[in-house]
Amino acid sequence: MIQPLPLFPLGTVLFPGGTLNLHVFEERYRAMIGQCIEQNSPFGVIYLRSGDDVVEGRPASRPAEMANIGTVAQISANVRLEDGRYLLTATGLRRFSIHHVIQRAPYIIAAVVELPEEGGPQVEAAARELHAAYGRYWQGVSTASGTPVEIVDLPENPEAMAYQLADRFQVPYGQKQRWLETELRARLRGLTTELLSELAILPHSSGLSNLN
Repeated sequence: MIQPLPLFPLGTVLFPGGTLNLHVFEERYRAMIGQCIEQNSPFGVIYLRSGDDVVEGRPASRPAEMANIGTVAQISANVRLEDGRYLLTATGLRRFSIHHVIQRAPYIIAAVVELPEEGGPQVEAAARELHAAYGRYWQGVSTASGTPVEIVDLPENPEAMAYQLADRFQVPYGQKQRWLETELRARLRGLTTELLSELAILPHSSGLSNLN
């Protein structure tokens, strides 16, 4: 189903289940967020790969290159300051793909299609492999550092497991965006590969972890 969604292009990636803290100071986005709050409606977080968004209705100095897949975000907490700025927290709900742009100024509204996540035996198998690699990774961190490590449990749900790990990895946002764009089975396998790559270099890393 195609539906309109106001977009907030950002130099970061929000995953479903993740949270995002925003300081909204531009007038156009104040208006957008104000409407979302009034209507209790979501907005879309889309990764801005490079360039600038439109500037108060005028063409940007550098054309924006946005990703095509983002995350629907629901405002979970907000404070409006005296000068009209907003401080807010948004929670990622689900992925979407941009079908076409409806308007570009003062802010972007796009017609989007929500993207379902796949399931089935192959996804379950990939999730088990990722869970096993996660345990081996933290055992390796403990061995390399010489100290016990308290392991944070992963969700049982494969989708939630993948998104939580993708969010925690300290990797470039371009890599996080690629994980957001891939189908669930490939995302699980990609995260497993990332963990095993980190595990392979742990004996030479003084126990430093690339997960937070």
